[in-house]
Amino acid sequence: MRLLVPSLSLASAVLAIGCHGGGMTSDADEGHACMTSGRGDMYVAGLERKGVNDVYDFKLMSATPAPPMRDLNTWVIQINWEATGAPVTAASLVVSPFNPDHQLGPGAHTPQIQELPTPGQYQISDINTPIPGYWEITIDAMTPDKVEDTVVYKFCIQG
Repeated sequence: MRLLVPSLSLASAVLAIGCHGGGMTSDADEGHACMTSGRGDMYVAGLERKGVNDVYDFKLMSATPAPPMRDLNTWVIQINWEATGAPVTAASLVVSPFNPDHQLGPGAHTPQIQELPTPGQYQISDINTPIPGYWEITIDAMTPDKVEDTVVYKFCIQG
């Protein structure tokens, strides 16, 4: 009987260490790990990115909340023609939030797009990032004459 007690204690210790070392991380740990990895963009109002096709220039004018956080976010973006700097108007936008680490999208939320009175500005609401961690927000923009470009903003979402 005496040998059973030390064996159980040793088994409990090994199990506790094993569960802590490689298990699921907490929300705070996930967001912090992303921040320290340097994977995401640093949010600033006016964060500018060229489209992957070098057709449009995208500028993230504002985010609510700022910086982008867990759950629902609203952004205002400015889209200009790369060659002339003129605003891109009447564009159709498709916004796709994606967490590649967990192969997770926005769930049941579909981002809503509204063209604003300022030429080239669009409000995107209901950008859902349901868990902390690394998120890529892809914005595809296409004009009525089928000129298309894409930008990806990358953020470490905190919980």
